[in-house]
Formats: sequence, structure tokens, C-alpha cells
Amino acid sequence: MYTMEYLKIFGDTLELPAESRVPLAHDYETLLAAPGAAEEMKTAEDKLFAGEDWKALVPHMDRLHELSGLHRHVVDFLFLMAASERLRENYRAAGLSDALFWDTIADLKYKLIECHDVYGIWGTFVAFWHPWFYTMRRFKLGRLQYEAIPFEHNEPVTVGGYTVHPGDTVYNMHIPSCGSLNRAARIDSYKKAYAFYKDQLGGKPMVFACKSWLLFPGNREILPPTLNMVDFISDFHIYKSEEYDEFYDKWRVFGKDFEKLDAELPEDTTQRRCFKQWLLAGKKTGGGEGLFLYDGEKFIK
Repeated sequence: MYTMEYLKIFGDTLELPAESRVPLAHDYETLLAAPGAAEEMKTAEDKLFAGEDWKALVPHMDRLHELSGLHRHVVDFLFLMAASERLRENYRAAGLSDALFWDTIADLKYKLIECHDVYGIWGTFVAFWHPWFYTMRRFKLGRLQYEAIPFEHNEPVTVGGYTVHPGDTVYNMHIPSCGSLNRAARIDSYKKAYAFYKDQLGGKPMVFACKSWLLFPGNREILPPTLNMVDFISDFHIYKSEEYDEFYDKWRVFGKDFEKLDAELPEDTTQRRCFKQWLLAGKKTGGGEGLFLYDGEKFIK
């Protein structure tokens, strides 16, 4: 059921960092050799595919940690990697392509790299984020990830003559850390998403929605307008934004250095240099919520 062969297929197909391959293989062997671990994984996997929240899996991950002695971030990653073999079969059964499966499950690779960048561990520290991938509610289509959800804002939002009401279906967007967010890549992804979900739209425009620190309007002051991150804001009608008392996404900008004093933060990229200057000036970061529509020909914002 759980094999080293699949770990190799997973690593080869997703081109996991070369320096991660030996540690992951060693840790997976350790996990599989632990008495009772396979049974614990199977129980947790059944809950995962039944659509249970990650909280229901936490006791099983704790038990796997106890059985194997591996770090919890490592256990979480290896469990999710192993469970993806079953997900691959579910994609096939649903008539979804292997290419779409690998594109989507590559999120584990991105989180693996982030975990190593921030904590020096080949694992994942955001396991709670992953269940919707396993119930095939979230897909990566081009550069971005999407899921159909009810519009959660507490009042209607009107854009270009269209009104989106609370509870209406919108296609929520996520931005994995996997390369450039340039305009061409974004437009390509939006069009792929429209094609993928078109049959659900009933002839209506597709409503793209996003809630992110990237959509904080203040980023236009923090960063130069030439950055893709700033241009991304222009894709949306921002209907809500707020400043935060704490820079919750600081780790996304500064990686392993995010816990350092602001004066000690690195300045080796434009983004880091600008955010450091902003923080040293005592100013706040924040987040924003936005949407736009696409009817297959034109974008409406």
C-alpha cells in the first residue's frame, strides 16, 4: 500500500530539490518501519478522503510522530505524499488528466521548499491547508489555484453592471509560491480556469475572487509599480481591505529570517528591501479582498 517506489515516482515527476531526496527517503523508510504506522496512516487517509477537517487527522499524525520519532512537519508531508497515490487514482476515475493531478499536487513541493526555507526541515508546516486538494475541490490551472465557494462577503458587490450576492458561487484563487506572477502567466491561468469551470457557469461570466496579503492596496506604496506583485492588484476590484497589527505573512517575504528584528532583516531583493524600510518606518501591512469577472472574451473589474 505504501511503497518507496511511489516516493521515487513522486520525487522524479515533481523534480523535488535534489538535496531533499535522500533525507525524505530515509525518513519514509523510518516511518514505514515503525510498528503500527501503516495502519495509522490508512485510518488517517480514510478520514482525509472522506472530507474530514485536518483537525480530525491531528491525533493520527501525533501518533505517527510518536511511533517514528520523526518531526511532525516531516510526518505531515510524508503522509500527504503517500496519500496522493490514492488521489491520483481518484483523478483517473473522475476522468481528470494525470497532468492536472501532478500540476495540482505540486503544491506539496512548494510547501516542502517553504518549510525548508523557513525552518530548515524537509516537511510541511501548513498541513491544515491540504485537505481540499484530496477531495478534488481545489485545482491548479496554470499559474494559480482555484476552488468554487460561496461568496462570503456580508453584502453585495457590484462590478461592471454585475452584482455578486452573498452566497453566490465564486471561484476563489490562491497564489502558490512557484514562479513569476507576470501578467501573461496570470491571463493564461484565468483563461484555463474559465475553460475548466465553464460547464458550471450556465452562460454567466465567471466570478474570480481572492483574499490575500498581496491585494493590500498599501502594497502600491511599499513596492515599486514595476513589480508583478503590484500589477496583480490591478486585476481586481478591491471591495475590502484592512491594516494588520502584525505582519502575519512576514515569513513569505523573509523566509528563515522572518523572526529577526526588523533592523536585522535581509535586503537582498527589492521586495525585502522595500518591506524592511516600511516596517522600520513603523508602518503597517495588511490584506485585501477583491474580485473580477471574465465572460470568455473580456475581463470586467
